[in-house]
Amino acid sequence: MPPPPRLPYRVVHYGRHDPLTHVGGVETFARNLGLVFEQVEFMTPATLDVERVRRERLPVICDNHWVLDFPEDVPVIGFQHGVARVKWGETRNWGDLRLLRAQARAARRPNTIWVACAEWISSTFARLHGNRAHVVIYHPVDLERFDGRLTGERPRLILHDARTDHKGKRAIEHLARTFPAWEFEPLACSPEQVPDRLRSARAFAHLSRYEGNSIVCNEAMAMDLPCFFTRVGLMQDASGPTDVYLVDPKVARRRTSGLVEAFAAFTASLDTRRYNPRAWSTQHASPDASRAGWQAAMHAFEQLRDRY
Repeated sequence: MPPPPRLPYRVVHYGRHDPLTHVGGVETFARNLGLVFEQVEFMTPATLDVERVRRERLPVICDNHWVLDFPEDVPVIGFQHGVARVKWGETRNWGDLRLLRAQARAARRPNTIWVACAEWISSTFARLHGNRAHVVIYHPVDLERFDGRLTGERPRLILHDARTDHKGKRAIEHLARTFPAWEFEPLACSPEQVPDRLRSARAFAHLSRYEGNSIVCNEAMAMDLPCFFTRVGLMQDASGPTDVYLVDPKVARRRTSGLVEAFAAFTASLDTRRYNPRAWSTQHASPDASRAGWQAAMHAFEQLRDRY
């Protein structure tokens, strides 16, 4: 059976980096718009063409505060990837503070349709800045590439994405020292290699202090890997994943005996429990689910655009 048709729109993604040359979660999101729309183009600050957007009345999907690069009379879609106020509360980083201020300014921009990748993000923006998303669309995963077919090639391998402290770097290092029988390795590969890298592992861990919406988490769940996550972000959504092993982020951050006990219980459960996180992905993070959400967003955008 052929896949359902993509939405008949030509859209532009606008963000800091070119998704064709840069690797990151936001850029993966941009490339995955190709699962939803018939035509997707990419613009960055270096290639921004506002006059073309005006002339061709192009729908532009901006990464959150990048909506500020467009004149206020140009209707745009702002995609809420994450909440800088929450991130800054953990990192106290000057760059994250600047991002917080930019998001606050962006929230006041008129002629903007907001879309969020999780309900917690939408509700947090509503509380902080008053710009609740018009629709929540979970990051979609290509379920043909991330097909849930695990090979068991490396039965002691725990993959992770702990690149920084706020993504659980020290917590993973602590677990690696405490559990030498398990092999802890970062995902650390090109986007094309991610499916095969995941399918070879025994489990996936993401011990972020705040970020529960990492696209790689959705990809790991779609691959049906047992997942060891902190109870943050997406994991707190009412319709969020349930067939994963959750640990309190404070326990992970402090690297106490509680973290060791939780990981020991998780690894023991791998032999006694049949995890099926892919079921959540097929229901909530499939291209079909994403198309339905984006159809609603595009309808709202067209109504806004037709006023001009």
